[in-house]
Amino acid sequence: MTEEFGVYVHLPYCPYKCHYCDFNAYRLPRAPEARREMTRAIAREIERAPGEDRGKKVGSVFFGGGTPSLFAPDEIAEILRAISGRYARSRRAEVTLECNPGTVDLAALVALRRAGVNRLSIGAQSFREETLTRIGRLHTPEETRSAVAMAREAGFRNISLDIIYGLPGETPEDAEESARIALSLGVEHLSAYALELEERTLFGRLEAQGKLELLPDDEVVRAGELVGAACEAAGLQRYEVSNFARPGRRSRHNMLYWHQGSYRGFGPGAHSHLSGHRFWNASPPGVYLSRVAAGGEAREEGEVLSSEAVMGEWVYLRLRLAEGFALRAFAQRFGQSLDAAYPGVRRDLLAQGLLERLPGWVRPTARGRWLLHRVAAPFLA
Repeated sequence: MTEEFGVYVHLPYCPYKCHYCDFNAYRLPRAPEARREMTRAIAREIERAPGEDRGKKVGSVFFGGGTPSLFAPDEIAEILRAISGRYARSRRAEVTLECNPGTVDLAALVALRRAGVNRLSIGAQSFREETLTRIGRLHTPEETRSAVAMAREAGFRNISLDIIYGLPGETPEDAEESARIALSLGVEHLSAYALELEERTLFGRLEAQGKLELLPDDEVVRAGELVGAACEAAGLQRYEVSNFARPGRRSRHNMLYWHQGSYRGFGPGAHSHLSGHRFWNASPPGVYLSRVAAGGEAREEGEVLSSEAVMGEWVYLRLRLAEGFALRAFAQRFGQSLDAAYPGVRRDLLAQGLLERLPGWVRPTARGRWLLHRVAAPFLA
């Protein structure tokens, strides 16, 4: 893969907090200047943050959140201008903005397209109205359909939808139906995630109290298999555990993460990775704003990854990819064979039916994909 540099921008405000969400997200303050203040702070951080990354050629920009589509197109454009002032940008750069149905209209989408956004990631999550209500989403299935239609009218030719399976009250067949509806909209990319419960979320607390009815693990696996089969029948290929794309439409930004590429994060709680050095910004918006105002730097903590950590992450991230990795690629990267670095591990995983028996290649089986935590554990220990 060609070395690319990525930029991640975290816009932390949301109209509400979903019951499953553990992201660094906060309710949009009532003060009308809140968005403008955050926009100016992120632009200032981009312009003034120290670092050797200035002038790098950017192949992808990703606006995540939060709900970035709550920000006005001129605010997104201001941040993109700041990025262009710090970095060179590839003419083919992928510029993605996460969007929630019901938070955009045609005029805003046209303006975003003109500002330079060329890919949308729309959070559908489900196409069952009762499910959306149950998980704390405010949009309707019809608003998701409308968002895709308006995006097409605005000129977007690269659209991704997110769905979640294993949600409370849903069967595997319900998840499959949501996937089929999403695919019927002709999107280029679908991300399908199994529900993960985090302690700090409403669902996490309810589950700890025994008040949340969830699918058994084997039914969650079946839901994932049905969703995957629907994607492949519609012409989208699985290229990562949870991601499917039409040819040429893999998420370039996420591929950068999965290949341990370098990227710089801006905004509250944003993470960066530069040549084995990982660091991150202060998370609470108020703290972030104060630090940027004081000097343009919001960095809070960081770590230099050990050679062992880099190696383990390299294996784990490539095991997430559908193609896995070549044994020769590992040896070229780390100067030793996989079996020398992790004695007996590959043999044990093969015996457990978690890796495929492929000459010169390492790739999880279908079962190993659903038990990826078990496959990855020996490499990350």
